[in-house]
Amino acid sequence: MKTMKGEKTMARFTADTMDKYGGQGGTGYFSLKNDRDIATVRFLYNTPDDVEGYAVHEVEIDGKKRYVNCLREYNQPIDDCPFCRARKYQVAKLFIPLYNEDEGKVQVWERGKKFFSKLSSVLSRCDADPICSQTFEIERNGKAGDTQTTYEIYQTREKPDDAKLEDFDEPVIMGRLILDKSADDMEFYLENGYFPPEDEAPTRRSSRREEPEEEEMPRRRTGRRTPSDTF
Repeated sequence: MKTMKGEKTMARFTADTMDKYGGQGGTGYFSLKNDRDIATVRFLYNTPDDVEGYAVHEVEIDGKKRYVNCLREYNQPIDDCPFCRARKYQVAKLFIPLYNEDEGKVQVWERGKKFFSKLSSVLSRCDADPICSQTFEIERNGKAGDTQTTYEIYQTREKPDDAKLEDFDEPVIMGRLILDKSADDMEFYLENGYFPPEDEAPTRRSSRREEPEEEEMPRRRTGRRTPSDTF
């Protein structure tokens, strides 16, 4: 469906459609810096079907790289998204919400689309209901700076507990990590090199304050169990 001027949409993908979107990604708020580093985490999903990716564009704002939502699905005309039409090629990304048991806070793990299959495979073998009631270990295989670094995910021997998704403050992806911009906003950016101020973009359905990339994701809710608790 063609996007009308001033209207917002967004391109997300599933395991069935991930190959329709381009590019790879890097790391985000969650990271393991050195070879053989391990972290214990909970993936903040109810079921494996909750895993989804985003098609985004990379732009520069105030000297920093930011992500902006793509306005078209893979099977829509390229003209439906001004950035696509301008050959600002879309990038397929995963922004995986997780609770870092070692640090006691919610984080986002940014990965490329090829990681979709690995994550989905691991989660589909987990019998926890919901997924977030089970802990996993993530292990880095590769020294700092190694572009061939890989990651392995292992289900821990700990039994699932009574944790539920609502026990956690899930990170805001769209509107914070990914800027939610309209076609009009994109046209303005292409002409001026920056996005219009809030009060100069009345056609947008919603306005969200741009957050700096270094900002921490929301911490866990008050009263959430700490890593030292016994399950």
